[in-house]
Amino acid sequence: DGGDGLSNLIAGPTNTGVGVVNPESPGRWFAGGGAGIHFSPGTGSGGAGGGGSTSHPGAGDNGVYATGGGGASGSPGGSGGSGIVVVRYKIASLTATAKATGGAISFYNNKTIHTFTSSGTFVTASNWSAADVEYVIVAGGGGGACNDSGGGGGAGGYRTGTTPIGAHPVSTTIQIGGGGSASYVNNVRGSNGGDSYFGTPITSAGGGGGGQSPPAPTKNGAAGGSGGGGHY
Repeated sequence: DGGDGLSNLIAGPTNTGVGVVNPESPGRWFAGGGAGIHFSPGTGSGGAGGGGSTSHPGAGDNGVYATGGGGASGSPGGSGGSGIVVVRYKIASLTATAKATGGAISFYNNKTIHTFTSSGTFVTASNWSAADVEYVIVAGGGGGACNDSGGGGGAGGYRTGTTPIGAHPVSTTIQIGGGGSASYVNNVRGSNGGDSYFGTPITSAGGGGGGQSPPAPTKNGAAGGSGGGGHY
């Protein structure tokens, strides 16, 4: 089974456009590991946070879109899920107000939230004052390897913190990492996921692709924000 990712409430508990639900825990979950598979027939579950599941014989599931979940191994493997960047800042009034443009905008608990599921730009508006903004950055998940001996793709790297945005005008580039490609043939490892960033100093590394069966030299999972699963 794939390993669990992490939960976060940056976009509020009811924001259904962010992350996935884990019935056993609160928050929206990101960056779950993809499942590996060995025996045929056999099954494996993706980790909480968007990791792909697998049932062999059959194709491995893709990691969930915009979670950085890893793709599962299978015939063929599944691709990694793309990443996401969420930015929020405090509202200084009782009226829900956006002080910047970019991404899908929502409001929760006196804060404005910008959710990017594709690359774009966070641009301050004329009513912006210099402030610290909170962020969650998740890279793309790694792709799963092919066939029942392949390891599942690793989950995308996950970063959270705060960073200052100065006085208007400021434009900050947002990149969303794509999910790693799945392996469609034996003896080829899944590809790593792409990096995500909120301005180039704050980068989240893509997840490692899943390892493939010997005698190929790719039996180990690839290094990444989280490493991919290795061949048994």
